Amino acid sequence: MSFDRDEIEERVEERAETVDERLDHIPSSYSMPDPGDMTIGSAKDFDLGLVFLDIYDSTGYLSRNDDIDVLFMLNNFIPEVMEIVRDYDGYFEKNTGDGILAYFGAGEDHVDIAHTILEYLATVKYTLANHINPILEEYDVEPIQIKAGAAMGDVYISRIGVNRMSRRTAVSVVANMAADLEERADKHEYLVSHHTKVDAEGCDCYPNWSQYLNDQGSHGTYRYRPSSDSDWVSAHYYNFSGAWEGTIWDNLK
Repeated sequence: MSFDRDEIEERVEERAETVDERLDHIPSSYSMPDPGDMTIGSAKDFDLGLVFLDIYDSTGYLSRNDDIDVLFMLNNFIPEVMEIVRDYDGYFEKNTGDGILAYFGAGEDHVDIAHTILEYLATVKYTLANHINPILEEYDVEPIQIKAGAAMGDVYISRIGVNRMSRRTAVSVVANMAADLEERADKHEYLVSHHTKVDAEGCDCYPNWSQYLNDQGSHGTYRYRPSSDSDWVSAHYYNFSGAWEGTIWDNLK
């Protein structure tokens, strides 16, 4: 097939018209749609918690280990953290090869979303320390270290792509914030946004995971409005140090 300028121009212009029509009114939603149920180019508006979870120094890990060992690790780690997403009624957008992006809280209030995010992270820590890394060592495969970034707020979920090459995608400042926090995180660090901390503090639950959030300072240019009557202030971010009782910390070094 040859390069056809006119065909490309026609495709782009037609797609722009179609997408403009579909985004003219974006409905709020309370249940996550299956990608196959969404029209390509459409979107829905949600309050969600987003978590980027990734293997720390995956490039170094790949360089130190045989491909078969890497495949063994990925085929044990990725499916299990996906299963935990499902345990907490979440959804995952994609498997990035060495990590995932997950959504939590469709249809829930902000306090419940924040609690779910932190409880998911605590469960991932427990699973990695007590099950994933021990099974890797049992099979003479190097254990892994992981990191995460989480944020919550208003998110557009859109189906982007063409036909079978399309997928559900999160578009918002919240997604950028979660991705930025994941990039900042060091090994076994789980960084969360200011909104997550504030809403988690309002949870009448046990454990209240907000007690394990440690201030790490200002989060760049991101801002936070404490109430409708106050001005915007610089948003901080927090390291989540909590985990379930019985977590084997020696396996999280």
